[in-house]
Amino acid sequence: MKTSTSRVVRPIVAIAMGAALGSLTILLPAFRTAPTPAPVIAFVPRTSGTNFTEDMHHGAEAAAKSAGYQIYWNAPTRGDDVDRQIAIAERAVNKGAKALVLGPTNPWGVTTMLNEFESRKVPVVVVQTELPMPTGPYLTSVAPDQVQFGRIAASRIVQITGGAGEVAIVGLDRGTPETLVRAKSFIEAMKAYPGIEVVAQAPGSVQTLEAEQSAREVIGEFPLLKAVFAVSANATEGVMVAIENMNPKPLILLVGCDRDLFLVDGVLQGRIDSLVTADPYETGYEAVHAALVGAGGHLLPPPLHMKAELLTRQNYAQIENH
Repeated sequence: MKTSTSRVVRPIVAIAMGAALGSLTILLPAFRTAPTPAPVIAFVPRTSGTNFTEDMHHGAEAAAKSAGYQIYWNAPTRGDDVDRQIAIAERAVNKGAKALVLGPTNPWGVTTMLNEFESRKVPVVVVQTELPMPTGPYLTSVAPDQVQFGRIAASRIVQITGGAGEVAIVGLDRGTPETLVRAKSFIEAMKAYPGIEVVAQAPGSVQTLEAEQSAREVIGEFPLLKAVFAVSANATEGVMVAIENMNPKPLILLVGCDRDLFLVDGVLQGRIDSLVTADPYETGYEAVHAALVGAGGHLLPPPLHMKAELLTRQNYAQIENH
């Protein structure tokens, strides 16, 4: 009886073991071919959620995808939170990012971190502003031509004012040095037009309410103003809101800087005369392209200046579609 039972059990066990081995044979190729995670480029702009930074994000993703990389994208919720930005960047690099693209909230506030990354041979590409330190094999930049910003704005204001009248500059901020470069370039260009007087150079802020208050003070102090050059996106929004909310509404022409959906709408609605901008998609693409060179073990390319252009209601469609 025992022998007959064993004769029945053995074939059943053999069949079960065969089925199990067959299943493992099917599963083993799947384990062997599990995809390796794509290497990472970290991109930490000043802040996120604006159309400008999202367009940079799209350009960055396109460049990374074409090379088999992925983008780690993170940023502070405030454009002046340098401590948070440093923490995000350090964490990304320490977790294995092959390179870093950084839009400094305050260029001088991140120099210690940049020096540390350079000593560790971590490739870093700075965007949105000028570098506060020399470039080198592991540090470069992809940023708008800030001098060109000032010249283009000056040319536009000469055109719309007829080359005469009082003009103010709003939005100067040492924490964002490109605003200082744009203002200086604007003033230099205006020296060729003695009929235009730059009567004020007002400070800026990353907070729209503070930028609006600064604009109100300038407009109140100089009632004969014909035009304002706002040297940042926040300053442009602040001046636009200040003009709209004043009663009676002053007839002041506004030339602003940088591209955001709210500001572009202002141009299309006639609330802003024009914006001096650089293409954010191309900025993001070129920044990651440079970072990929470093991630591949090569020396970073020299700094790249992105072309500036004037966005008006008349040429909006042409610029957006080129």
